[in-house]
Amino acid sequence: MQHNDQRALEVKRTIKKIRETEQSGGVTRQSLDEIKGHLIELATRDGLFPLSDFPLDPETDGNGVIYRLSEDDDHRFALYASVGMPGKGVRPHNHTTWAVIVGIAGDELNRFYERTDDGTVAGKGCLRQFKEEAVRYGTGVAFLPDDIHSIHVEGEEKTVHLHMYGLALEQLHERVMYDQEMGTYKVFPASQNIKAL
Repeated sequence: MQHNDQRALEVKRTIKKIRETEQSGGVTRQSLDEIKGHLIELATRDGLFPLSDFPLDPETDGNGVIYRLSEDDDHRFALYASVGMPGKGVRPHNHTTWAVIVGIAGDELNRFYERTDDGTVAGKGCLRQFKEEAVRYGTGVAFLPDDIHSIHVEGEEKTVHLHMYGLALEQLHERVMYDQEMGTYKVFPASQNIKAL
């Protein structure tokens, strides 16, 4: 069996487990931890995710590109391979759906934040970082819909990580991104720069 066919089969099996986990446990830290375990098992299967399958063209992709691996017909349970080059970063943001990130190659530093303002002033949002964790091969992080994190690719190698969302990225129209220096936030558009494999 070609590795692409094997990957598609293993992705399908993994997402079936993830659907069942969410259905039985709801969206909780515990169920997301279980989902993270399923994804780590997928990401660490030998030969399923060769880096050559996930090219990044700096001229058209900049320092990052996202490949769609799977998505349900109703846009739920969307799985992506996110590719980043050193210097890639995403400012603090939430997702408005649950999310799990696990490593395949390279280090993706995730910083975790909490709001320090009371949320009563529209457009104002002050953050305090309380944790950071590097996602690499065999590890992962999970987020409830309102959790806030930023992403930083600081090493010297290309990163490839699995990003799994309860709802597809193009459907997330209410995500909020924060400007820490200004103490502000704004809604940022749903992702459109997603490629099919």
